[in-house]
Amino acid sequence: MKKLEEIADKVIDTDFLIIGGGIVGAIAAYRAKKNNPMLKITIIDKAKMEYSGNGVGLDNFNHIPLKPEDLHKKYVTEEEVKKAVFGVNRLKRTVPAKLDAIQEKNRAISLPVLREMGILIGEDDGTIKVIQGYRKGTVWGRVEYDEQGRPTEPLFGTLSRASDLKPKLGAAVRKVGVTVFDRTMLTSIITKDGVAIGATAFNTRTGEFYVFKAKTILLASGMASRLYPYQYAPYPNNLFYTLTSPVNHGGGHICALNAGARLYSMEMSIVYIVSKGMNHSSGGGACNWFFKMYNSKGEILEDKYPERVVTKAGGTIPGVNFLFAPDMEHAEVEHDVILSRKDMAEDDEMVAVYFTAATEPPKALKFHKLAGHLRNELPAECIPVLVGIGMFGGGVYRENEYSETAVKNLFAAGDVAGRGGSFGFTWGCLIADHVCERIKDITPISFGVDQLADIENTKLKIYAPLHRKVKYQIHPLELEDYVRQVNWYYVGLHRNEGKLKRALELIGRAKEALSYIVATNPHELMRCIEVSDIIDISEMHARCALLRTESRLIPVHYREDYPKEDPEWDGIVITIRKEGERILYEKTKLE
Repeated sequence: MKKLEEIADKVIDTDFLIIGGGIVGAIAAYRAKKNNPMLKITIIDKAKMEYSGNGVGLDNFNHIPLKPEDLHKKYVTEEEVKKAVFGVNRLKRTVPAKLDAIQEKNRAISLPVLREMGILIGEDDGTIKVIQGYRKGTVWGRVEYDEQGRPTEPLFGTLSRASDLKPKLGAAVRKVGVTVFDRTMLTSIITKDGVAIGATAFNTRTGEFYVFKAKTILLASGMASRLYPYQYAPYPNNLFYTLTSPVNHGGGHICALNAGARLYSMEMSIVYIVSKGMNHSSGGGACNWFFKMYNSKGEILEDKYPERVVTKAGGTIPGVNFLFAPDMEHAEVEHDVILSRKDMAEDDEMVAVYFTAATEPPKALKFHKLAGHLRNELPAECIPVLVGIGMFGGGVYRENEYSETAVKNLFAAGDVAGRGGSFGFTWGCLIADHVCERIKDITPISFGVDQLADIENTKLKIYAPLHRKVKYQIHPLELEDYVRQVNWYYVGLHRNEGKLKRALELIGRAKEALSYIVATNPHELMRCIEVSDIIDISEMHARCALLRTESRLIPVHYREDYPKEDPEWDGIVITIRKEGERILYEKTKLE
């Protein structure tokens, strides 16, 4: 048996290892270091930390209390939790209410930390720009009132001034002394007797193999965003022209599962609404976020189907409900061309669009400039896109109030746990506080023979495609395109037993093809690891969709052969765990 130093190019000892330098990882690292400056904290990020995650900025903070009396709220009612912005009612009982209650109670915990970092939420005079979220005819930046002067729908959150959010987070984290490994990809989580004690990773530029020894680990690696192709771009652009960060392929999900954590709701793919040709929410013409949508008859969908507003009907993205009204068999978007009233926009509406675009990735504002700036823009065609798993549920299952997984000392938060966006600030702070307390009682666990064998096997597996000699070579991106097209045509929006079983057959073929993929450098090696993970996630995605014999959060999960919501599935999720080499799928009741 080789020694650890003979296997790894570098061995790094740390107290708190954070996988992913996005919103959750960055604020957790900063707060933990502030709590205890002597703590050794390490972040590994697959990209460069200052520009990783779903955006350089963040267009809104939907976790910020809008009323002064809510700033220091110590108790929230069960009803408040259910009616929260992405609460149990809206998400059709597919998310854990217990964790939502903790999230609601601690909404303001990150505010002083963000201010300390120089991240602005309000205006210079102390006011905030509120968003009236998910009403009929959403217009961010303009609030609609009834005759009594009350908002027609609940306020959603605040429009942020965080166009430089990630650079500021990154600078703050480095300044307090957190060690950051950029361009470093997680390849496994090391465990001993059900406890997380480290991780392996490799540098996607140099090809070096790293082993991290850690007392605690936070998994904040983002959503599984590369399950479906973008159908309006040619290969290979269709693989990377994604609504969310293409860096986040789902590797954290696979490593967590292999380590002993459970996954949940892997059938719940995200359905978003964008303008055709511009795969970004605000950058793509702001379909329904700012402007109403209409069909070829001139009918405004929000006015035609008022019962489909998400605060009444439930759902994720507001415009999606209207696109697929009145039902999946007669969906407006599948029988007509749907346009956004961007060409009829008033000045304050266009200013709001630009405000939002400026706080998201730079491409968003570029799209608007290409489209003709503030005035004289043409209507945008509204289309649905399938994104992946995360954001509104689905991912790594959290077992307790500390956001801990089934593996002791392994925590998960953010998109990887199905709770993305600004809620990550809350969970990053809560986890950091808990880790700082728990770590006082943790003594380092040494690697034994089993751990060394696992590390060596991991290294052999991930480097296997490098200069592999095979008669017929397959490029990893070609294989990725194949499996994502399978997901599109056989899983997609309209699911049924026959198509899902066919998807599983074809995904099985993709698995067999993994032995033919070849890499010639570390970057291509990263693509090989990614496609292997994407195939595994695709299989779980299709199998969970097959097992869930109902429709829920339509069109997120729609079964043509089970077109109605079944009350027997209320509060039930499909969880996934490994037992040896077997993958087990189980129905689990949410707390």
